[in-house]
Amino acid sequence: MARNEYLKRLGIRRNQLAKVAAVSICLSQAGLAVSALGPVDETALRSAWALYNQHKLAASADAFETLIRTSAPNARLYYYAALACRGNNRNARAKQLCQYLIANFPTTTEADYAQKMYPGSGTASNTAGASDTLPESLRGKNIQELMKTEEGRKAVQDAIAKKEAAAASAAAKISPMMAKSKGGRSGERVFSTADIAKDGAGGIDQMYYPNCWFESSMSALAMLPRGQKLMAEMIRYGAKEGTFVVRFPGDGKEYTITEEKLEKTGVHDKALWATLIECAQTYKFPDDNGGQLHEGLGYLTGRPAEYISPGSASDQELSLFIDGAVKSQNPIVCGSQDYTSGLPHLVVTGHAYTIVGFDAAKGMIKIRNPHGANSERFTLKNDPNHQKFEQLDDGLFKIHVSLFKQYFDQVARSFI
Repeated sequence: MARNEYLKRLGIRRNQLAKVAAVSICLSQAGLAVSALGPVDETALRSAWALYNQHKLAASADAFETLIRTSAPNARLYYYAALACRGNNRNARAKQLCQYLIANFPTTTEADYAQKMYPGSGTASNTAGASDTLPESLRGKNIQELMKTEEGRKAVQDAIAKKEAAAASAAAKISPMMAKSKGGRSGERVFSTADIAKDGAGGIDQMYYPNCWFESSMSALAMLPRGQKLMAEMIRYGAKEGTFVVRFPGDGKEYTITEEKLEKTGVHDKALWATLIECAQTYKFPDDNGGQLHEGLGYLTGRPAEYISPGSASDQELSLFIDGAVKSQNPIVCGSQDYTSGLPHLVVTGHAYTIVGFDAAKGMIKIRNPHGANSERFTLKNDPNHQKFEQLDDGLFKIHVSLFKQYFDQVARSFI
C-alpha cells in the first residue's frame, strides 16, 4: 500500500475513533449505568414525584437517585430526577442527568425539556448514538476493542453515520417559535379561541416552577369558552420575527417573549400558547415561590376573585359556591391544606387544583391536578363503590363534599 494512501486511511480511522471517543466520554462522565436493569418501579416513581410536588426536594432527589441505581435507563425517570436535583440546588448532577438524557433518548419530549432546562448542554444530534446503536454483543467494549473486529468497525461507522445524519436533520429544523411567527403581523392575535379549545387543559404542563396557583387557573380558563377567548387575546405577534407579546387582562405591562427567554426560564408546555403565557408569568413574578390561589385567577381574568374557606362553610354553602361557578361556566380553583395528618393520602398537600365539575345529587366534586397525566394516583380503601372518592385519568378525580372540606382549605372563583 502506498504511504500516502496508508496515512490517509489512518487519518480517517483516527477521526472515527475521536468521534466515538467523544460519545464514550460523555457517557462515562455521566456516571450512569447503560446495562439493562429492571423496569422502573412506577409506584416508587410516583412517590418520588409526589415528594417533589410537596416541595420536599432533597427527599425527592434522593428517592429518584435510588430508582436510577435499580432501574433500566428511562427518559421520564431521568428528567424527573433532574428537576428534583435542580430544585435542591444539585445543579451539577441535574445537568449531568440532562446530558445523559439528551444523548441517549434524543427523540423524546423529555430530551427537549432537558435541552430547555440547560441550554448549551449539547443536543441530541451531537451526543447520541453510543449505547443505543451498538449491538448488545459490543456494548461495554472500549474503542480499541471495537476497532479490532469487522463487526466492531462497522458498528462504529454506523454510529457515526447516524450521528451525522441526526446533526444535519437538527440543523434543518425550524423552532416552533420561528415557524409560528412567519407571516404574522405585529400586534395581531396569534391564536384563535379554537386553537386554545383544541388543546384545552391538556396543553398545560406544570414543570419545576412552584406555580400551581397559576397553572390551575390557566387550566380552568382553558376548559371554558370565555376563558379560551381571554387567553387567545393575551398573545400578539411581536415587532420582530420569532417574538411574541403577552399582556394579562387589566395589566398595563407587556411581556415580550423570545426564544432566549424561553431557554433561560426552561418553560416548555405542550402547547405554545401555554408556554408563552407561563413564561410571561415567570417574568411578572421573577421570585415566584407560590402565590395566593385567588391571585392566579385575578391576573388571568382581570377581575377580582371571590374565595371561601371550606372548613368554615356549611356543606350547603360550599356546594352552592362551587355549583354556581360550574353551572355558569366560570373558572374555579381550589387549594389543598399543607398538612393532612391522620387522614388517608388522597391529594398532594399544599397544592392547587382546578374544579371542573360538580354532581349536586351525589355531592361529588370533580377536580383536575395541573400535572395532568403525570399526577400521583390515589385510592380510598373501604370505598369500593366510589361514593366518597374516585381516581380517574389525566389527573382527574372525584371527591365528596364531606371529604373535600377535610383536605382543602381554599376555593376561589371568578366571573368572566
